[in-house]
Amino acid sequence: MRNRRIALVVLSALLALSANAQKLTSGYLFPAGGQAGTTVEIEAGGLNINRATKVMFSHPGIKGEVTPVIESASSKRRRRRLTDQSSPQLADKVKIKITIDKDVPCGLYDLRLQSPKGLSNKLPFEVSSYPNFIENKKSSMKNPNKVTTLPAVLCGYVAPGGIDYFQFSGKKGETIVAAVKARQLVPYIADAVPGWFQSVIKIVDSKGKEIAFSDDYYHHVDPVIMVTLPKDDTYTLTIHDSIFRGREDFNYRIQLGVIPFVTGRYPAYGVAGKKVKQDIEGVNLGGDKAIIKVKQEGYNELTYTNNIGTSNAVPFYTLPKGIKLVHNPKDGAVLSEYVAISDNLTAESRIKRYKIEAEKRVPIIVELIGRRNGSRIDAVIRLRDRFGNVVKEVDDTEDPIQGLITFHADPVLKYTPRVNGTMYLEVEDLHRGYGKDYHYLLRLHSNMPSFNAFVSPAYITTPSGGTSQFRVDITGRLRRPANLVVKGLPKGFTTSSLKLRGGRRWDVSVTAPKGLEPKRIPIELKMEYPVGRGEREQAKVLPVDKMMQAFYYEHHIPAAELAVDVIEPAPYRLSLTFDLEEEQTFSLNDEYITVKVVADKDPDFKDPIDLQLGKKNRLFELDPVQILPEETEKTIQIRLNPKAMERYKKNKKSKPNWQMYISGIVKGEWVKQGKGRQVQIAKYNEMTPIFVIQLKR
Repeated sequence: MRNRRIALVVLSALLALSANAQKLTSGYLFPAGGQAGTTVEIEAGGLNINRATKVMFSHPGIKGEVTPVIESASSKRRRRRLTDQSSPQLADKVKIKITIDKDVPCGLYDLRLQSPKGLSNKLPFEVSSYPNFIENKKSSMKNPNKVTTLPAVLCGYVAPGGIDYFQFSGKKGETIVAAVKARQLVPYIADAVPGWFQSVIKIVDSKGKEIAFSDDYYHHVDPVIMVTLPKDDTYTLTIHDSIFRGREDFNYRIQLGVIPFVTGRYPAYGVAGKKVKQDIEGVNLGGDKAIIKVKQEGYNELTYTNNIGTSNAVPFYTLPKGIKLVHNPKDGAVLSEYVAISDNLTAESRIKRYKIEAEKRVPIIVELIGRRNGSRIDAVIRLRDRFGNVVKEVDDTEDPIQGLITFHADPVLKYTPRVNGTMYLEVEDLHRGYGKDYHYLLRLHSNMPSFNAFVSPAYITTPSGGTSQFRVDITGRLRRPANLVVKGLPKGFTTSSLKLRGGRRWDVSVTAPKGLEPKRIPIELKMEYPVGRGEREQAKVLPVDKMMQAFYYEHHIPAAELAVDVIEPAPYRLSLTFDLEEEQTFSLNDEYITVKVVADKDPDFKDPIDLQLGKKNRLFELDPVQILPEETEKTIQIRLNPKAMERYKKNKKSKPNWQMYISGIVKGEWVKQGKGRQVQIAKYNEMTPIFVIQLKR
């Protein structure tokens, strides 16, 4: 009996894994972009993406058609040999024919693949001013890819140990730009160290003499070369990984030619809806002035366009309306809640000083935005009292919202003064740097949330009439219980588990009404949390895609929107008979809790449904149980493991609670997976809404 039970547990785990494994995961696009006003054919690689039937972009002017690539089993096995750097996560391929309207602005847009079962993660697709030039993998130093027309975007990927070669002609005095997008295309690679394509580029003349080299661009991973050619000649550009790794997801796009490239736009900060006069620096621009007005608050990106094409994007940060922004004030300017300061370090003032009028027991919260807005500054801020004593000094503060940044160099200072009076704030670069590109914004906040909240997946795939779940991740400290508020769901939708009771992660379920046609419904998720006696505030929960870096680190990559994607219904739907907002309780002496699961089946559906706990943990157990073909409901008993509860009995202050749901699985076909191993695929895997179990003493 014991062996049989172990076998059933193992089978259940395999079924769950198989169901999860059917999720679409995109690993790379090649080429990862195209010229505005053209049609391009690209290849996408990933896991289970051969099930994709549609492609979705974050701009309505980009459209695509998907064609699966049929490969033999032997070719897949060759890519999976342990002797190379290939990955099973890139085993499947599809072809995508993409049409780009001519008026689509240059930039990076989200591309997602869609199947009848849901959406994939996003990958960036670039719209550029210049045509693609696709590499030939057989190129070498003696037989390089010959680029006959510039400007162009060189598209390729590096093979293990490989170097790619591109030959072009240049004239004396031309300023050639070679700007790489590599990490920007695949921000994080889960099974690589470092966790991205660390590209290195070089330009040599016809005699092999190096005229330019780059392995990064300031603090950016992707390298850029800007070089004035010394003579009329034939030049060769090379690219490779810094430690010579390679495969299809080590792909790149290099904008090459006498093209505009902006190195800085000053000032780099403004107020939403207000005009800003900017000085522009860079090469091949043809102008150095601009007047801009940006309506969107927060982090933005600006480009420069001339008769050659569109430049790289440069960050620009905008404050909310109602805040006064003072640019480059005199030493000793006053920083307040309604007056922010935009400044930069200079040779004469490598330490800048400002005043803050402090009030006793009123917290001072100063945020510096610099590196997050493209600045070179690695800032240190310190606060001095009226006697000149340093009372607080801060260097780096992590900003979890910036999921593409791995080195967080901007500080946030928090201090509660003991007396009224003038205090002094100092800003300095840790390495004593200075210049226009050491710019920053100072803002004084009355309060800042002690946490950040993220929701994933950004597209919540829900069967018509069925239930799905999404997860809210909390970084920082959520001091008291909070509520989630879902906005935008039409009438008929229901949600459960919206009360956050603590912890870093919290799952929420959403149930679509029966009979709803497939459609995409944009929604917004907010968190309502207490800030004082009887006072509550709301903070937006940011939609993200999660990416893994170097086997361990997980990053939240902001997505374009949050939406519920309603798909075709499953042949059955699961529900519970109790009020989902009421906690199901155990006492420490209980043996089990009784739950009734109801199955709403289509008339012609006759398969048995295996029920199991949707969230496994060692405290709760459920014996294998089925809803038989002739049944429409089943009463189950979730048992409490008495041995696992011993530590909770010892902790008198603990009030543990757990989220739970019941999975209903219909078994499908058996599939070979590796030598001598078979896994049974779940034909259907539906869930009940989430409910909460709490232990009471």
